[in-house]
Amino acid sequence: MLNRKPFYIFIFFYLFLFSKGWSQENNAQGITKRHYQLIEAPTNPEKWDAWRNELKVWKDSTLRYLHYNNENYLHPDFKWASHAYSTFFLMANEKSLYDQNGNFDIRACLQKYEDQYGGVDVVVLWPTYPQLGFDNRTQFDFYRNLPGGVNGLKKLSSELHAMGKRLMIAYNPWDNIARKQGIRDEDELLKMVKEIDADGVYLDTISIVDGFFDNLQQAKKGAIFQSEIPINPEALNLVHQSWLEVGWNEKYKNLEFGEVPHLVRNRWLEQKHMIYRLSRFSHEQSTLIQNAWVNGCGLVIWENVFGTVNPLNPRDRYYYKAVLPVLRQYTTFFTEGDWTPLFPVKLNRVFASQWKLGNKTIWTIINRQEQRTTGKLFEQEYVKGMRYFDLISGAEIHTTLENGKVSINTDLKPKAIAGILAIPGDECSPEFFAFLKKQAEAHEKADFSIAVTLPTHLLKPVGLTQKYNTTSFPKEMSRIPVPTDSVHMTFAFRQRECGFYPIGNYVDYSYSQTRNEITTAKVTTKLHPFAMDRTLVTNAQFAAFLKASGYKSSHPENFLKHWKNGRPPKGLENHPVTYVDLNDARAYAKWTKKRLPTEAEWQWAAQNSGEATAYPWGNTLDSAFVNTGQWSGTTPVTKFEKGKTKTGLYDMSGNVWQMTESERTDGYNDYCILRGGAWYINRASEWYADQGAQKTNFGAKYLLTWPGLDRCGTVGFRCVADLE
Repeated sequence: MLNRKPFYIFIFFYLFLFSKGWSQENNAQGITKRHYQLIEAPTNPEKWDAWRNELKVWKDSTLRYLHYNNENYLHPDFKWASHAYSTFFLMANEKSLYDQNGNFDIRACLQKYEDQYGGVDVVVLWPTYPQLGFDNRTQFDFYRNLPGGVNGLKKLSSELHAMGKRLMIAYNPWDNIARKQGIRDEDELLKMVKEIDADGVYLDTISIVDGFFDNLQQAKKGAIFQSEIPINPEALNLVHQSWLEVGWNEKYKNLEFGEVPHLVRNRWLEQKHMIYRLSRFSHEQSTLIQNAWVNGCGLVIWENVFGTVNPLNPRDRYYYKAVLPVLRQYTTFFTEGDWTPLFPVKLNRVFASQWKLGNKTIWTIINRQEQRTTGKLFEQEYVKGMRYFDLISGAEIHTTLENGKVSINTDLKPKAIAGILAIPGDECSPEFFAFLKKQAEAHEKADFSIAVTLPTHLLKPVGLTQKYNTTSFPKEMSRIPVPTDSVHMTFAFRQRECGFYPIGNYVDYSYSQTRNEITTAKVTTKLHPFAMDRTLVTNAQFAAFLKASGYKSSHPENFLKHWKNGRPPKGLENHPVTYVDLNDARAYAKWTKKRLPTEAEWQWAAQNSGEATAYPWGNTLDSAFVNTGQWSGTTPVTKFEKGKTKTGLYDMSGNVWQMTESERTDGYNDYCILRGGAWYINRASEWYADQGAQKTNFGAKYLLTWPGLDRCGTVGFRCVADLE
């Protein structure tokens, strides 16, 4: 039955429920909410039997209360979702995603993650945040602005399917831009899933959209939801996959790091529900990986976190590579087997789960210690012909027989993971030994170090231009006085998950920092004499450049998107040119025998040199001096006489963001820094990019993907010239 209510009403409804903790009193007994997402286990092993029995009773009662059936997990169209143990979160700006011509090359992109992390099952393609909100493009526009548009995405989806992988598109419910334009998010999502043959929708910041699952099946049979937020038990039959990230909940954040591993609630309720564990900004994730392993959970592969690079240490990467193939190979144990959490073992600070299926058993083992441990792990009744293998190392397990009991002995490295399989000898096939051999080879090459080296952010060199005499530079420019000595300035930026670049004490982003707080850093640099355009480059000036130079972009998508028939819109000739990318701006600057300003040059000019004013006109924001949202678009570049700097520079705050010659790469991301702020403001969400007029010392990180996406309705530029 289709639900006809506006889609966004459901979004806000569920956000309200999640934020208000509605779950505490919503059903008669509160039975489904009796336990948090991580169920705390007793520290005393003597209490484990009673704990397990209580949880079995609670599980049965909960499922009966919900009238639960797992038909959507058993249906052939959805079975894939329970066996997809790794999700790769792919930023659309990741450099490795594109070939030298700017087209998708998904095979080359995945090769590294396949080799280092044990394979990719699901790709979540993410082009939106943190770029969303610089202008009024919708989240759906961001997908359609990728190379080849819808057809390019459909080809990407087809290639992933040919590789046996699945593609998810993301939904950002906090983005209201489409809704303000009269477009229903639901309609856009269904259209996109159908057009590109996606396998589902990744739900950002929400856990369920009521009444939408059946609609999704009409767009594509077998399409599913993957939720960023852990779901309530009531939604188990509608959401096949969900994330459980460390640190989401302040009240329970320490559960993850308890000595005794905790039980993952939704995995216990429905073993076929795929849960992905992650800690997006942690370089060391051994405890979390161990907790995933004893719960039979999947893992998120995510090195490029919204533009902040988070490489795992070599030991953790190896354990990803070791456990994921086992989870896939023996998925029926983890989705259908008889699961005993906290199976008793004899070694101190070593914990295990048991998974029985038919005449075979798997034990998932973890060593909590940062030291080696050896000895008897546990005993089993002797069964003739039964052999024991470690599925992680690929080695056969040493056993001893005494009084009809087989003792399974082990030797575990610090923070080790093991996976012991008990299998009848006559079922050890050539394929089984081939799998063990592959695991053994990976184990032999494993690097168990925990050192992490963050990538270097390399600044693209700035080429000097023709040097002008201090009295004969172009008349549309102002000379900016610079001292002979180095200058000292303060750079500022907002702490966002995309990070910035290493500056001061700031290296990358983590949840230990205060999100959205303004961070500052002292910068010392030497400036050389220069002059700067008094105004932003206008539509008319850029039109003259095109006519005289014959410039054509190799990627024309969205190039001067707002122009009509190759000309600036009537009345906007003296407005700043937008919908140009960094290379378009450089081409113009080169034609005028100028270049783009560095960050330091831009700020020095904007802040009135050593006076270091907060705004070009002084230290107090005055909306009469700047375009910061009073108009529904750009304004003429000479409109704000009172907003000029003392050297006569217009619009050094507001109107449009200004590109600087600050292009950097960290090997994953290319980006530049924008300065000045813009006219566009949408206060609907804190997740949007920086908006409105900005102070003279403020910079915003702008991720570069490809020209069709980089060109933006609120980003322009001005030029500088070198002086003798």
